[in-house]
Amino acid sequence: MTHQQEVIATIHDHQGLVQALGYSQVKTLFVMNGDLMSLADTIATIHKAQRRVFLHVDFIQGLATDAKGLEYVAQRLKPNGIITTRSQVVQLAKKHGLITVQRLFLIDTGGLQAGIKNLRHSQPDAVEVMPGVIPRVIRELRQSLTLPLIVGGLIHQREEIQMAFDAGADAVSLSGFQCWYQQ
Repeated sequence: MTHQQEVIATIHDHQGLVQALGYSQVKTLFVMNGDLMSLADTIATIHKAQRRVFLHVDFIQGLATDAKGLEYVAQRLKPNGIITTRSQVVQLAKKHGLITVQRLFLIDTGGLQAGIKNLRHSQPDAVEVMPGVIPRVIRELRQSLTLPLIVGGLIHQREEIQMAFDAGADAVSLSGFQCWYQQ
């Protein structure tokens, strides 16, 4: 993941996939769910459109996020990377050459401090922070981490996207990505 401002399409269903692929500006898609029977086709469609795809492996039906499960993801499904909330999954995925995005849910100051410590230990390639509508915390994370910083969750308006970028986010992930690209 590069340090540049990007809006990432978060995909929950086939309709969202079709919409995301209809926007040439969407370069990265986060596939949030699915099952082992259909994911290979979904990933192939995304790659054929020359876009990056990351799977949220915690939500894939039929997938165990153990060593063999991540080996299957890397060798058979072949996404560009994975998203997870779990440090041990980050470490397994990295062993298989996958780019890793670790999600961090912020609920209080203690959670923020523990999250920073956890990220320094697991060393994902990027971190996705939720919710993404807290500019002060985005600035604090930007100062504390050198990882690419993705923010998401509860973002619905162009102004909120711009606030996140202004606070130091490298990317914003959202289901309603159309608000960024439509005039």
